[in-house]
Amino acid sequence: MEQKCLQKLLVLTVLVMALVGLNAHPAVAKDDDIVIAPISSTPEGQTYGRWAAEWWQWAEGIPADVNPVTDTTGEHCAQRQVDNVWFLAGSFGSDPVVRTCEIPSGKSLFFPLINTSYGAFLNDPPATRTEEFVREKGSCHKPAQISVQIDGFTIPSPTGFFTGPSGSQSPFFNVQLPPHNVFGLVPGGLTSHGKKVASELVLSPSAEQGYYLFVRPLSPGTHTIRWTASGCEAGFSQDITYHLTVA
Repeated sequence: MEQKCLQKLLVLTVLVMALVGLNAHPAVAKDDDIVIAPISSTPEGQTYGRWAAEWWQWAEGIPADVNPVTDTTGEHCAQRQVDNVWFLAGSFGSDPVVRTCEIPSGKSLFFPLINTSYGAFLNDPPATRTEEFVREKGSCHKPAQISVQIDGFTIPSPTGFFTGPSGSQSPFFNVQLPPHNVFGLVPGGLTSHGKKVASELVLSPSAEQGYYLFVRPLSPGTHTIRWTASGCEAGFSQDITYHLTVA
């Protein structure tokens, strides 16, 4: 009698495991296809914070007419991309942006969900060029609300991918602005208000803070990444969609 009960229990266990496996398989497969590097890791040899600093150097270092951050179609997504990690861009504004972009196979992706930065000019008053001052000005001062989907799969807890003290603190960094930069500045030039703002097109030191994702290479084919976010700064939000072709 005991042996028969044991056999029945074994059969039921196998059936339950099979049913659970069938129901769970699509979600598991989707999760397996999308690999996000943990915030505490050093993907491609660097922390999230270091990648965030490089992202800002990339975003602010490209001329305005071909800058991926101001691009509304995706035609400039390949600008200044190097090595095994490609940067995707958010937007300097809050209007929805939809971009179409082709990415070489085998490239990881790093992009901001929402972020902010502050850089001091070389001729700024000394009190506004201290690391303490720049760090405070370049910090997120508003709680973030973020939603991210990759191919319809919702990334859990995106606010955990933070480049502040509770996540992966970014280092101070310098930015060399190009001619025809996104800020419309020229060396020793005048703003539209007639005020001289820069002796050189260098922001040093600079600091940033925000929420980012480092996505391991996606499989060849088409993919969609969509994120919406608000916070960091009052009145600032993001609504970004990328239609990617990995080839």
